[in-house]
Amino acid sequence: MTVVATMQDVRHFALAKHEGQVRTHDGKPYITHLDGVATILREYGYTAPEIIAAAFLHDTLEKTDTALEELIEKFGMSVAELVFWLTDTEQGSAEARALQAAWRLSRAPWNAKLIKLADIIDNGTAIIMCNPDFGPTFLDEKRLQLKKMAEVENSRLLRLPLFQKAAFVTESASL
Repeated sequence: MTVVATMQDVRHFALAKHEGQVRTHDGKPYITHLDGVATILREYGYTAPEIIAAAFLHDTLEKTDTALEELIEKFGMSVAELVFWLTDTEQGSAEARALQAAWRLSRAPWNAKLIKLADIIDNGTAIIMCNPDFGPTFLDEKRLQLKKMAEVENSRLLRLPLFQKAAFVTESASL
């Protein structure tokens, strides 16, 4: 199934779905985070429409009333699949959820991993600046995710400047 949607359509959909939501740590409109993730990907040279679309939509299944079928219908199977892989569905204690997310992300498609790296950079940077008390807990979970992804991808991932930046951000709170 091929669906043609402009990036403006994708961003508008994400904006409408996240309407009224704010980032917990800084109170800014949620779209700020989605713009940030898309911008980071572009800055690192990842400009494929599928990747940028999924970056804008990566939290829609988790944080809105959006159904997977809706994403497939509007944006196609490949974008919906990336969003699916980026959706937190884990249960249990905080430690168990963090480990489950790390396992899931280690098996995710390459493009989902790229989006997750940009997500870690954007969230991690904002949390360090705006909510330093929560930073260590959040960044510990993200370090585990990075470790598990690196175990699967090895040097392919470790060589990426995007991965190196995400690793730097997660380490900066522990310095």
